[in-house]
Amino acid sequence: MIYPAPVHPISAEVRVPTPILDLSLPRPDEQKKPRPSEKPAGRRGRNLDAVTAAAFLTPGMLAFALFVILPAVGGLVLTFFQWDLFGTPKWVGLANVSRLFGDADMWHALGVTALFVLMGVVPTILIGFVLAVLVNTKMPGVGVVRVFYFAPMIASAAVSALIWVNLYNSTGLVNQVLAWAGISGPNWLSDLTWARPALVVMMIWSGLPLVIILYLAGLQRVSEDIYAAAALDGASKWRQIWSMTWPNVWGTTLLIAVLETVGFVSGSFEVALIMTDGGPLGTTQSLALYAYKVAFSERDIGYASALSLFQLVLMMAVVLLVRVIVRFRKERS
Repeated sequence: MIYPAPVHPISAEVRVPTPILDLSLPRPDEQKKPRPSEKPAGRRGRNLDAVTAAAFLTPGMLAFALFVILPAVGGLVLTFFQWDLFGTPKWVGLANVSRLFGDADMWHALGVTALFVLMGVVPTILIGFVLAVLVNTKMPGVGVVRVFYFAPMIASAAVSALIWVNLYNSTGLVNQVLAWAGISGPNWLSDLTWARPALVVMMIWSGLPLVIILYLAGLQRVSEDIYAAAALDGASKWRQIWSMTWPNVWGTTLLIAVLETVGFVSGSFEVALIMTDGGPLGTTQSLALYAYKVAFSERDIGYASALSLFQLVLMMAVVLLVRVIVRFRKERS
C-alpha cells in the first residue's frame, strides 16, 4: 500500500521587505541648486501676439480718448465756466448747475425726452422679441424677415431720418397708403398731435436690428429639451413662449431696456434735429437737442455743458436702477 507523503508545516516565515524612508534633511552642500531660468518655447510667440494686439488696439483707443474721453472731461470742466466760444472762459462755479432747476425750457425738454422713452422703449422690446422668435423658427418666409430686419443698420441715422422725412411728406408713401384706404393723412411732421409719434415710429424702426440680434443670442441659450417636455405636457406654442422663452431671456431684456433707453435719450437728438428741428412748438425738442441749441444758437457753452452733465446723471440713474432690479431678482430666486 502506498501512503501519501506527509505534509510538513512551513517552518520559515515569508517576510516582505519594508522600504525605509529617509526623513533626514539634506546637508547644505547637497541641497538642490536652482536651475537657471529657461524661456518657455511659446514665450516669443506670446510676446508677438501681445505686440500685434497692441498695434491693432492702439489706434482705436487713441481715437476713443481723443473724441470721447477728452470731450467728456472738457464738458465737465466747462460746466463751471461761462463761455461764448470766442472770449475767455469766466469762472461761475455752480451757477450753471443751479440754473437748471429754474429753467422752464429744460423741464419741457426733459418731459419730451421722457415721453420719447415711454412711447418707444416698450414697443421696441416687444416687437423685437416677437420678430426674434419668428426669425429663430423655421416658418415659411422667415428668410425675408431675416433680410429686412438688418435694413436699418445699413444706413446712418441722418440718412434714415431723410428717408422718413420723404415717407411722412404730405404726398409721401404713408399718406398714399392711407389714401388707398380712404383716409386723409395729416402733415405728420408739422402736426402738433402726430409729430412726436411719427418720430417715435422712426426710432423704433432704427432700433429693432440691435434688439433682434440680442434676443437671437439669448434664444440660442435656451435648451430645446424644455420645449419638448412642454409639448409632451400639451402646452401650446403661446404658452411655451410666455412661460418658458420669455423668462429665460429676462437678462437679455434688461440689457436691451438699458440700451434702448440710452438710445432714445441720445438718438432723439439727431432724429429731431433733421426731421423737425424740435418743432412744432417744441413738441419734439428733447433734452439733447435743447442743449445743442443752447450751445450753438445761444453760444452758452457752460450751461449747455451743465445740461449734458444732467442728462448723463439721468442715464446713470437708469443703469443703477436696472442693477438694483437684477440684484433683487437674484435674491428672490
